[in-house]
Amino acid sequence: MLRCLYSKAEIKVGRLSAEDLGIEGVSCDVAESVKLAVNVDAYRTAIQLYELLQNKFEDIKEVLKGIYSVVRGDDRQLVQKVRNDIEFVEKRVKADLDIAMEIKSYVDDYTIKEALDILFKLYEQYKQVAKDHDLFDDFFPLMLSVEKEGFVWRDTKTDARGRGLKTLSTVYAPALVAMYMLYAYGASDGRDVYLLVEEPEAHAHPVMAHFLGRLALRLAERAEERGYGFHAVFATHSLDFLTGAYGKVSKAYILRRSPDRIYVEGTWDGGSYIPGLSDTGAYQLFTR
Repeated sequence: MLRCLYSKAEIKVGRLSAEDLGIEGVSCDVAESVKLAVNVDAYRTAIQLYELLQNKFEDIKEVLKGIYSVVRGDDRQLVQKVRNDIEFVEKRVKADLDIAMEIKSYVDDYTIKEALDILFKLYEQYKQVAKDHDLFDDFFPLMLSVEKEGFVWRDTKTDARGRGLKTLSTVYAPALVAMYMLYAYGASDGRDVYLLVEEPEAHAHPVMAHFLGRLALRLAERAEERGYGFHAVFATHSLDFLTGAYGKVSKAYILRRSPDRIYVEGTWDGGSYIPGLSDTGAYQLFTR
């Protein structure tokens, strides 16, 4: 579904190339055109790996450049192919940095400030509830932003700050999703922006998953008030995220697939049971 929407976008910002978009034997039936689509996947992020290997990529390309200068004929073609393959791999693992920089280039300063205000207000609400009821309050450990040189982070509890992600745990992944939400909202004044996120709950504490869902809801509510073109579509298996995102301006569709199509079986009404996702009766059958 997300690939289908992404394929219809006039401007595509994401890791998927044209050859990645087609699913053999499955057509994409979406009537609505999309101006700008941002496709991200919290599970597939490899930006930490890129930071670890960045210098190695440069070293390998420099060696290949030297080899290319001294060989001739078919050997040159082989060296060039290896170089192209190295650059392809580098681009794939670097994708989140390129995506973040590109979507940030569309961001309006006033609108991104509005998004940040929404985030911090919501964060304070969650912290107050945690304090009042003695709940876990370290669910949102990081804030991320991006600069030309790479990602910048801030620890929301200790106010420690740093550059680069290679020393961090996987808690950076949900912070990355939050950052993309802010940037997509910040780019939505005067244009339709579709943020398409696979598994936003990846590596998130359950409260953080709920927080991400509620952040998406609050941004969508404000966008509707302002007349902005912010749209967020998530593919998730998380009841925590869904309960956070559920509201008047959101809809949750239950998708099924057959050999020839992916289709909507129904919608979720906000209850504690989602067919195929929270079927505790089925779990009991599996464990007999």
